[in-house]
Amino acid sequence: MCPDNRWRHKARTGRLIWSTRTFPQTDALYLTGAPKTFKDKVLIGNGGTESGPTRGYVTAYDADTGKQAWRFFIVPGNPADGFVDDTMAMAAKTWTGEWWKHGGGGNAWHGFTYDVEFDTLYIGTGNGSPWNRKIRSPGGGDNLFLCSIVALNPDTGKYKWHYQTTPGESWDYNSNMDIVLADLVVGSRAIKAILHAPKNGFFYVIDRATGKVVSAEPFARTTWASRIDLKSGRPVEIPGARYESGKADVWPGAGGAHSWHAMSYNPITGLVYIPTNHQGTSYDDTRIDLATWRAKPFSRGMGVDYTAAPNPPGQKSGSLQAWDPVRQKQVWSVPLESGWNGGTLTTAGNLVFQGRADGKFAAHAATTGAELWTFDAGLGISAPPITYSIGTTQYVAVLVGWGGVGAGFRGSELGWSYGAHTRRLIAFSLEGRAQVPKQPPPTFAVPLTPPDFLVDDTLAAAGARVYGLNCVRCHGIGATAGGMAPDLRASPVLLDLGALTQVVRDGVRLSRGMAVFPDLSDDDLRAVTHYIRKMAREAKP
Repeated sequence: MCPDNRWRHKARTGRLIWSTRTFPQTDALYLTGAPKTFKDKVLIGNGGTESGPTRGYVTAYDADTGKQAWRFFIVPGNPADGFVDDTMAMAAKTWTGEWWKHGGGGNAWHGFTYDVEFDTLYIGTGNGSPWNRKIRSPGGGDNLFLCSIVALNPDTGKYKWHYQTTPGESWDYNSNMDIVLADLVVGSRAIKAILHAPKNGFFYVIDRATGKVVSAEPFARTTWASRIDLKSGRPVEIPGARYESGKADVWPGAGGAHSWHAMSYNPITGLVYIPTNHQGTSYDDTRIDLATWRAKPFSRGMGVDYTAAPNPPGQKSGSLQAWDPVRQKQVWSVPLESGWNGGTLTTAGNLVFQGRADGKFAAHAATTGAELWTFDAGLGISAPPITYSIGTTQYVAVLVGWGGVGAGFRGSELGWSYGAHTRRLIAFSLEGRAQVPKQPPPTFAVPLTPPDFLVDDTLAAAGARVYGLNCVRCHGIGATAGGMAPDLRASPVLLDLGALTQVVRDGVRLSRGMAVFPDLSDDDLRAVTHYIRKMAREAKP
């Protein structure tokens, strides 16, 4: 959106108009979502729920000047400091204990939609900080406005209404997913609707005039709740799912049945096309002292240990599915070997496009799901495609590159090795004849296992803790990298403590994206080397 002709002129010149920091440099927050524009403002949220005791908020800035117009905090702060308004005072009644010492979370980084008809801004909000409600709100409570759609006045940022998808969540079930506006007819009733498929596995149709849920049904396996009670709007939870006894296997997992990868709605077919994940999570807080646990700034921590839960036999990790939001039923589904596939694009020509984790870019018939065309891009795709026209030619373009959480935690089995493949933007048209240079074949790490290195199991256990707090986000679970960063099992740097010190503490690879960890001691680094060597020797071909 361009507020006036001045923006169009400056867009042609590339001259900086304004720049502003959205949060202090000392805060353990980061930006992972794109800003959104509406009316005469620019909106941005932030991430950081897992990076310390953070309190999420969204900020609107004047599009011409960059000056802050308003800010909406998603969770209440310390009551002793007073509340900024009645909304935060109301939200505080749904929290217990000293939640503000843990930040509370709610960080909103995606899922913002402006509704012209109702002149309302909808924001999808994040999960709790930490995940474990036993720590952040030990007496229970819904913990507003975690995992919600919150409707705001776009001019002032004042609260209008909310709908909470996962009250008092304990599973990382944020609602930062797409908020799609649609006109539906349900029975004999015409509804100005919100379509929302958050991580918790239920597909919601919400009346955007009132914020009341119209219908909600599971679009993936859900074991944390059996249904949504439409009278109260609340989930009917399954006992034990909150790992009350300390452990629980729960579906969907922390990755969500649907994450930030864009779903799309086709008003001609009346269907929504959802990139769906099928993976559970095993939660375990038996080794955590719930009374004393504290998150540290810039240090990863959820207040619960978690690993992937085993899927039922025959269950694929991902799928592309078409969902009927009126009948709340799946119309068709295409099973996919991998989860974390790219977002979808649907067109008036009865097509659905999706880039996949396996590097294929595919077109499906929107009504039946039949695969009509594929292109092998030679590298996993995380981004959604777009379409545009120049003259009479229509193009479909997609950014090819394996990134995000998929590249941090998985992808090694696909062969998307760090630095081996080229990221590209590829555009297609019916008239296109260009030949795209081929990518290298899938590349797999070859772990180094020098026979003269004797692994000390005690040091390896200590190294696992250091690795989990500092390294896992980029270098992968179990030291198995998924493509975002080098696989440390195959790195000779881990065979030389001096070289490792230069990289980790001295920042010799800062220009290549390797962060600096000045607080890690020699003992920490030595322990990490033993952990990596242990993982290298346990690696499967």
